[in-house]
Amino acid sequence: MRNISWMLASVAFVGTPVAAQTQETVPGADQPAAETAASGLAEIVVTAEKRSVNLQDVPLPISAYTADARQIAGINTLQDFANFTPGLSYSASNDRVFIRGIGRQTNTNGSDPGVSTYTDGIYDSSTNSIGASDFFIERIEVLRGPQGTLYGRNSIGGAINAISKRPTEELTADLRGTLGNYGVYNLEASASGEVAKGLRARLAGAYYNQDDGYFKNDAGKVSEGGRGERRYLELQLEADLGPDVTGWFKFSTGSTDLNPRTINRIGDYDFAPYPFGAITPGAAFGYLIPGVVTLNPNPQPPGATDIRHFSADTTQTERLRDNFGVTGDVKWTLPTFDVRLLGGYQEYRAENTYELDDTSVISYTFPLAAGGGVCAFIPGCGPLTVFPSSQVDLGTDKSFGSGELNLTSNTNGPLQWVAGVYYYQETLTQETHFRAPDQLELQTPANGPDNPSSDFVYAASTLTTKSIAAFGQIDYQISDEFKVTGGLRYTRDKKSGDESFRILCLGCGGFSPDLYGTATPALDITASQISTAAAPGVASAVVIDPATGIATRGLSNSWDAVTGTVAVQWQPTDDELAFARYSRGYKSGGFNAGGISALPQTGAEHVNAYEIGYKRTLGARLRVNLAGFYYDYQGLQVPLTVSQPGGAQLTQFFNLDSSKSYGVEAELAWQPTDALQLAFNYGFGHSRVDSGCCFVDGEDPLALQPEAQPSGAAVAGQQPQSVDGARLPNAPRHKIALNAVYNIDFDPGTLSLSGNYVWRSAAYSNIFNREYNRMPSYDQVDLRAIWTERNDRFRVIAFVKNVFDSVGYDSASGDLLASSPTLEVAQSYSLTLPRTFGVQLEIRFR
Repeated sequence: MRNISWMLASVAFVGTPVAAQTQETVPGADQPAAETAASGLAEIVVTAEKRSVNLQDVPLPISAYTADARQIAGINTLQDFANFTPGLSYSASNDRVFIRGIGRQTNTNGSDPGVSTYTDGIYDSSTNSIGASDFFIERIEVLRGPQGTLYGRNSIGGAINAISKRPTEELTADLRGTLGNYGVYNLEASASGEVAKGLRARLAGAYYNQDDGYFKNDAGKVSEGGRGERRYLELQLEADLGPDVTGWFKFSTGSTDLNPRTINRIGDYDFAPYPFGAITPGAAFGYLIPGVVTLNPNPQPPGATDIRHFSADTTQTERLRDNFGVTGDVKWTLPTFDVRLLGGYQEYRAENTYELDDTSVISYTFPLAAGGGVCAFIPGCGPLTVFPSSQVDLGTDKSFGSGELNLTSNTNGPLQWVAGVYYYQETLTQETHFRAPDQLELQTPANGPDNPSSDFVYAASTLTTKSIAAFGQIDYQISDEFKVTGGLRYTRDKKSGDESFRILCLGCGGFSPDLYGTATPALDITASQISTAAAPGVASAVVIDPATGIATRGLSNSWDAVTGTVAVQWQPTDDELAFARYSRGYKSGGFNAGGISALPQTGAEHVNAYEIGYKRTLGARLRVNLAGFYYDYQGLQVPLTVSQPGGAQLTQFFNLDSSKSYGVEAELAWQPTDALQLAFNYGFGHSRVDSGCCFVDGEDPLALQPEAQPSGAAVAGQQPQSVDGARLPNAPRHKIALNAVYNIDFDPGTLSLSGNYVWRSAAYSNIFNREYNRMPSYDQVDLRAIWTERNDRFRVIAFVKNVFDSVGYDSASGDLLASSPTLEVAQSYSLTLPRTFGVQLEIRFR
């Protein structure tokens, strides 16, 4: 725990709890203000159970972050939320969220998150909204544990709800600018107020720019990682539609042009002519060939000596367009209950390009075998020029919408209840091109129709998901001290659509380029790589289009489940709460769409979760929240690599029979003096796969690496392994976060000195717990100085994040080296952000 002694010594100078601040927020629809006090910790009011309740009175493990708390502590990104929330992990490289080891293991079309994310009560399978700036988001609530009654869909691990800042009664305007290293300059602006009697509006927008990336390309191309532009605009309207009816509507749009990168290779290149799973000649093999054309002649990955340097001739890009969303929330208050209608719709198109070969090799001449091979007998034949530069082009078109009608009691009697119905529909089209754009042989395969995109793999799918649910929950106060809760939800999910696939190889089937030179044919091997057999989830037979060579088949299936909650809580005083809770969680089954594999479907996931908790507020100075859990987890969906007869490696879905996990979590907030506030968060989690056999590790197909667990006979030259005893991916055993703020009051305003320390133990990115997919432990220190003018008309923040430029890890992967005599595995890491610093100015017009 490097630097922890420094941090503890600094407590006297910096401090504030991340989940509580004393700045009052303006209530909106279902968004009450936090109560303020002259001194002491502020109360936080949350809507986690679809009604406004003090955080300390909710019998759930919840972490809540107000906009002001985020500014003070510097919680800007989803990675920051993960640092400060016990049990929460986030992989930026894959955009995947995990709570207590439950999340999603793949982003393939047909799979679902394991942590449901909501914006203003509307389900959204992406994480963009919950990772939005505090300039737009008033509060973030993280609900740990299955939320199978009130949230339902895909909340098997938990739920995260973002609540937008709402229009104000008074005319206000905010302007915020940020300047930082890496060429960062951001601008955010908003105007809010009453535009007509009973009608309030808020118009807000932002422009974010970063000129330099966190990773330098030694091949001379632009830097990557965070570089680029993002634009966002929203309009909110809030209206009094009658004496007891209010309506709120939000319209939003945005676009991005980015050069993203988080992952970097630190292990050796694979110098084999054909690396494992490759169906075109390898790029790094060119470094062994005289006359190789490359932008960077260094045959060693730059990341091996400087982890933030790389070499690539393809620039990674991310482009978001046609992005539009609308959300509505209408609430009708009746004498004994409220009627609420929530609905939303969003659509967008995303285009991504990724470097695939990890080198900057442009071309090389593949040497002929001794004597010239078959090429020597073919007139005009010579050595084949290989253009190994390869990339992945991913296009995503998505539209989704949902509607929810719920009824909620609003009386003060011992019986409280909520009931509702829910509908969700999504259409997602993904089209993926694995391309070697300059290898012209791929455009004219010898045994199939033309392939103008130079794809060696084409995978696409269009799936429509429909989900319906009905739910109800009651809370009954059986005495002054005891309350019981019971809830049930029925959910039915259906997914249907089609998948398409084509695969070509260059130099396979005995036609190797050392033998055939320029006569080496590109072969369409689609028919040998796909499955035409009946299987669960297959709705129609495979058809290969003779004009395009693309194979297509239909997919369809449905899953349903009854989930729910039973809980009892004991509240002997207003400041003390203990609870015990059982929850049943469910995540829909799905498809590994786009590969036409033998096993396209995966079954549903289920979890039986047992939780206990204790919340205590001691006066206005100390707040303690404790939680413990035990999970019985069945059907974990994992994508695993399967080698095909021709040598290509494709992914298939599997369900693990059973896993167990348990842990404890603690959140403490203490204000020893009016000036000093401290916070401490800790999470411990232990997980184990009880039954998982037998699978092939794509990074160790022969089960030769240390800690491999061979099990059963080899199949097609590969050795299956057991994963019994493995830890769940993305589940660090320990995580600590400290935060402190010291406020110094002057006549003109207040200076707040804030500091954070976070530490996370090692974790694994894969169900195969091996050194090459192990994320090492790391820590980080952040510092901030905030000047707030006495009347809160402006605020200036100077900040340094990751003061000591520590290397942090959010994923790890390996690459089996065919060129290594000992079959070593080269490692790649996805990294958290390096040291960043800057200044932010916000001007508030009231």
